[in-house]
Amino acid sequence: MKFEEYRRYDAVGLADLVRRGEVSADELLQTALRRLDEVNPKLNLLACDLRGRAAALPVPGNAPLAGVPFLLKDLLADWAGAPTACGSRMMQNHIPPYSSALTEAYLRAGLRIFGKTTLPEWGLMPYTESEMYGATRNPWHTDYTPGGSSGGSAAAVAAGIVPAAHGGDGGGSIRLPAHNCGLFGLKPSRGRSSFAPALGESWQGLVCEHVLTRSVRDSALFLDIAASTQKGALYACPKPSESFSDGLLRETGRLNIAYWQEPWTGGGNDEGTCAALADSLQLLASAGHVLTEESPEFAPPEILSRAMLIIVAGETAKLAHLYRETYGKDLHYSQVEPATWAVLVQGRQISAGEMCWARDVLLAQTRAAEAFFNRYDVLVTPVCPRTTPKVGELAPGAAQQRLSRLLLGRLNLGRFLARNPLIEQEGMKALHYAGYTLPFNMSGSPAMSVPLYWHNGLPVGTQFAAAAGREDILLRLAAQLEQIRPWADKTAPL
Repeated sequence: MKFEEYRRYDAVGLADLVRRGEVSADELLQTALRRLDEVNPKLNLLACDLRGRAAALPVPGNAPLAGVPFLLKDLLADWAGAPTACGSRMMQNHIPPYSSALTEAYLRAGLRIFGKTTLPEWGLMPYTESEMYGATRNPWHTDYTPGGSSGGSAAAVAAGIVPAAHGGDGGGSIRLPAHNCGLFGLKPSRGRSSFAPALGESWQGLVCEHVLTRSVRDSALFLDIAASTQKGALYACPKPSESFSDGLLRETGRLNIAYWQEPWTGGGNDEGTCAALADSLQLLASAGHVLTEESPEFAPPEILSRAMLIIVAGETAKLAHLYRETYGKDLHYSQVEPATWAVLVQGRQISAGEMCWARDVLLAQTRAAEAFFNRYDVLVTPVCPRTTPKVGELAPGAAQQRLSRLLLGRLNLGRFLARNPLIEQEGMKALHYAGYTLPFNMSGSPAMSVPLYWHNGLPVGTQFAAAAGREDILLRLAAQLEQIRPWADKTAPL
């Protein structure tokens, strides 16, 4: 199969070709691998090459996605016997003896997993530029970042290597790369899938796993697959009355939609962001939906930002405890990047009381979202206050990293800082970038990035959110927008 033909199909379409015998699973895998080998030198999106394992996978004929090539993000999605490095030198020799419940569900669905994609170390940053892998680049323009933390997966789908790839979202890490790369990216409701057997939750319940796709129907089917693991989830999540795929067959109806255009962590929007939202609102109005300007009563910017910093720093500090429990020795600062070590050191200064306070803030946003979605079907916002940054634009400079390594690593002065000004500065930069996305990780609400607009040759997503458990509303709305303004045929100029 030639790439030009392969690229025209989504995952559902490719699986249908295999079932009808029009193409073999091996042909699909070889086409994906040829495309990977062609574009990966330009994009640097592959963390681990597993093509040998993929070739040996069986292709169950009755599976919904039998034979479809697929990539896992190199975080959370363990596959027994394959490395999970999490983008970090501290994990470079880690080979999990088990598969995650979600990976097992993907394998049962017939997917042929042939690699793992790049991410920032431990998924901490909204850009994919790790010391371990190097910088991953955006297929639409290689001077720009695909975002993070699911940047490698976004680049792989945007480049046409696979029709869908696994991602995780703890503050926007599916939606932000989808926004940057012109993809459909849905963050599911909290509890929609399980982290078993290794974890009950990730980042105090902020993280959800799903996929980045070109088509809405692919996302719906993958959500049905993920939901098959829901019985093992820590959090309760309303189960739909029908599959998400079947739900796409229903009419969207006239929706009561609120919109908001001020980032909840402060700051403002750039020109491309404003233009994209205005265009999306016009599109929604022309489709007959009712629009009202209103926001949920989320906490003030300083409260949201402080709580997020505390949770992320505390969870990063936990890595050092887990390392000692596993290996019987202390983690050394040289085993992680300077920015990660700085966050880890800051996490060690956080009291149990502060962590409990941050958890209460998180849960309060759940109540705020619930009250809001009792009045509205959907909330629409920008995905991000700005259009796609260039590679290196969001990262701390080399001099700052060297200073951080000296002061917090070699000299170990972090124990004297209750609040590290370097962390506060860099943290606020990341939090402003995720100012529209992270409240929905706190609330547990589903939210999606839909690629409806292009600005200066780069895609700009629009975010839509709904009540917990109501991914069905979002998927139907996305399918309607996909019909009105198709995006899947747009091809990155590689």
